[in-house]
Amino acid sequence: MSVWTASNTFSNPDKVAEPTRERVLAAADALDYAGPNPGARTLALGRTGMVALVAPRDAQPLIADPGASLVAQGLLAVCDRAGLSLVLAGRDGEHAVDGRVFLRNAPDTGVRGPIVLVDTVAHDAPSVHTDAASAVQGLARLLRDLGHRHIAVIAGPGEDDRLEAAAEALQGMGPIAVYRTTGTPWPTGAHGEVAARQALSATPRPTAIMALSDPLALGALDAALQMGLRVPDDVSIAGLDDLPGSDARGLTTALVPYRPMGELAGRALLARIAGDPPPPLTPLPAPLVVRGTTAPPPAHTRI
Repeated sequence: MSVWTASNTFSNPDKVAEPTRERVLAAADALDYAGPNPGARTLALGRTGMVALVAPRDAQPLIADPGASLVAQGLLAVCDRAGLSLVLAGRDGEHAVDGRVFLRNAPDTGVRGPIVLVDTVAHDAPSVHTDAASAVQGLARLLRDLGHRHIAVIAGPGEDDRLEAAAEALQGMGPIAVYRTTGTPWPTGAHGEVAARQALSATPRPTAIMALSDPLALGALDAALQMGLRVPDDVSIAGLDDLPGSDARGLTTALVPYRPMGELAGRALLARIAGDPPPPLTPLPAPLVVRGTTAPPPAHTRI
């Protein structure tokens, strides 16, 4: 039989009659032939069937960071429906993939192939991100309306946009102290705890802490409790993310829709791979979620 019939038996079995397909498979089994070589098929099609989720540095924190994990889940759902595999990649890795989603970082110039950014913005690439400025402004208004005028801000690496929005939103509200964590671009509760201890040891002590991510805010909660302070009676604490587990701690925060961001990035990337226009990408809302860690400041500190 023809080469095309044999090829379709493996690649497009629905196009081959059942008796013919059985004869081809029996002959292949007799020859110990397992089917077309995946590498050869990749070269022939010009596609790998894989996309990469690229971290700012190493790939391992993509699994540990709650926000990154939600983005990966959303992206993976889109890949599964499209029959694609998802690769978790570090910033400096070279991977033969059909497209890349860069999480919280922008690619170097000269990167080939379709790309989409998530949780960061660059003028020359499509970006899926939230309206972080509005979210921070909402948190600032909440603290202002509660009566807070002495506020500490805790920010991690890569949160410059959020920090800029916080500085603008908190103008005119009294002394604002900023505490930056260093090292990993994936802030953890331990980073928030260290920064909060510094903030809460200052004189005068701030009446509120605005942490620019939930892990930092949860670390600040731990630091306050370990220092014998009551939240929110002695100090209010707010975060930004509304990650799984934040509700259990009663954290006031703003919802960043990480999983929908991953799904939208996946759809945009698939459109770019296919050469189609991507779906409209506008900043997603991050609504305020008020819980039990914020309240008016202690009476003796009110102005």
